Amino acid sequence: MRALLVVAALVLAVPLQAEANPARELVQHMSRGARPARLGDWVTYRFNGGGLRIYYWRLAVVGEQKDKEGRDAVWVEMEAGTHPAMKSPLAQMRMLVAREGDVIRYDAISRLYIGTGFNQPQEYSDEALQHVLKQQQEAAKNAQAAAPQKPSKLPGGVKPMARSGKETRLMTLAGTVAAVPVEVVVKSTVIKRMWLSREIPLLNLAKMEIPGIGHAMEVAEYGIDAKPRMRIPAPDAPKINLEYADAILDDLPGAADDGHGHDTSEDTP
Repeated sequence: MRALLVVAALVLAVPLQAEANPARELVQHMSRGARPARLGDWVTYRFNGGGLRIYYWRLAVVGEQKDKEGRDAVWVEMEAGTHPAMKSPLAQMRMLVAREGDVIRYDAISRLYIGTGFNQPQEYSDEALQHVLKQQQEAAKNAQAAAPQKPSKLPGGVKPMARSGKETRLMTLAGTVAAVPVEVVVKSTVIKRMWLSREIPLLNLAKMEIPGIGHAMEVAEYGIDAKPRMRIPAPDAPKINLEYADAILDDLPGAADDGHGHDTSEDTP
């Protein structure tokens, strides 16, 4: 569920709980017009992973309904590809995600469709979906439990700090927007730099840079008129069963970079 993990990381990336709290400038900025995610919101980002690794990610809210537990939920579509308009996308994902008030719960998914490459989109069976969700939860729990046991690479007493600047006008691929810069630093070294904007829907992220590894992500387009774009299979179409759950995820963009990707063109049921 690599695309989902990217979004979750972005949502949690705002360092409001850091040692040096940058919240005042950010809260003041957001209070002048930020709004919760709504049906039709969409945003496309350009991700530069260094060298020729240029990808585009599109996130859109394309529907609303109750999930099987009776909770308010939204249909969220994600697309990844090498073209900003997502012509011939490398992967598509559509998920029914619960929402609590203004918050979209990306950890509360009840239905999931995935399409990769030239393969037709398929829905995950309930058993397969619970399997991959459990895997993600266990991986996150194990990482959290192992973290204190890892030796710190920082000198004693040195901690990452977050700081923010004044609201500024930031030029992006999607045009100029009002944004607040937020940096995560260790002493005088910038680890991560972000520009957060109330004008950008869904993630409120205008731009992000990780100087140490040369990675960057920048908003390319956004709007409020999203329509469903994934072709949903018929209700009686074969679903992705538990046997193939992990193989399908390995075909998502980014898997090849990790060395785990493989061809599953004959794996689908």
